[in-house]
Amino acid sequence: MKLGDLAQALKLELHGDASYQVTKLAPVASAGDGDLSFVVSSRLTRELQQTQAGAVIVPASMASQANGNYLVSSDPYASYAQASWLLTPETFPLPGVHKLAQVHASARISPSASIGAYSVVNANVFVGDNAIIGEHCVLGTGVRIGAQSRLFARVCVYHECELGNECRVQSGAVIGAEGFGFAFANGWQAIHQTGRVMIGNKVHIGANTTIDRGAIEDTIIEDGVILDNQIQIAHNVRIGKNTAIAGCVGIAGSTHIGANCQIGGASNIVGHLRIADGVVLNATSFVSQSIEKPGRYSSGMPLQSSSEWKRTFVVLSKLNELLKRVRRLERREE
Repeated sequence: MKLGDLAQALKLELHGDASYQVTKLAPVASAGDGDLSFVVSSRLTRELQQTQAGAVIVPASMASQANGNYLVSSDPYASYAQASWLLTPETFPLPGVHKLAQVHASARISPSASIGAYSVVNANVFVGDNAIIGEHCVLGTGVRIGAQSRLFARVCVYHECELGNECRVQSGAVIGAEGFGFAFANGWQAIHQTGRVMIGNKVHIGANTTIDRGAIEDTIIEDGVILDNQIQIAHNVRIGKNTAIAGCVGIAGSTHIGANCQIGGASNIVGHLRIADGVVLNATSFVSQSIEKPGRYSSGMPLQSSSEWKRTFVVLSKLNELLKRVRRLERREE
């Protein structure tokens, strides 16, 4: 792609040869001729000055350090994200229903949609314009898939669940499975989970992530949410707009998470809590009570060497006794 065309598509200021051809993206330290790279902060000044990249996206504050071709961006990382799709366009299957797919006569499939081989589309399903259903997917009765949404291979969407427009669901995801609801009465009695999963527009769901259907009311994922791989979202959870959740997070039932939150990997959130808008949880956080104010929160123990951790553990085990001794001393002084 010509650098001038790329600059125009990204709406960036170009310094250098507009006819120069860039073919792929590469890290600034290892990029070579024909590669496009980017830097986001002054800590990469040395790499920027020494790079062999054909062109680099830089913030205005680093433009004077760039050599050769460069593009100036107020947000180089966001510009890089856009460029990644332009330089390596996504491939799409042809519209139509594969001859090895099984589609119920009552299903409504847009002529511009694609249904892959061995997929099963049950009664009263709706698949919107330009949607893509990959191979071996299963859409339960009454499922709705919005326009331009893409389900990769082996995604399962249970009955009556809905996805909005421009969603992407990676392989192995399960949407609408029965929530973990049981009552103990001479053994465990399953509670019939009669809610749905309702997913908004432009939601990304990672591989092998599971979203349980509601027990009575719906599980709701609002517009713009991004979910990493291997996340467990229990029944009746609600996740607000543009919240991002990293891999291996577990969210117990009936918890409501606000908009524009960021939840670090391997965090665990117990049920029936409320988390305010704009909350950031560092990785491995354990949330056992509601969070009412935006801000950054942590609870995981930072890594130490084994010998240091053993000493730390000994100290922690003695904290209660130390606290009692301090209180006794305080009472004596009074």
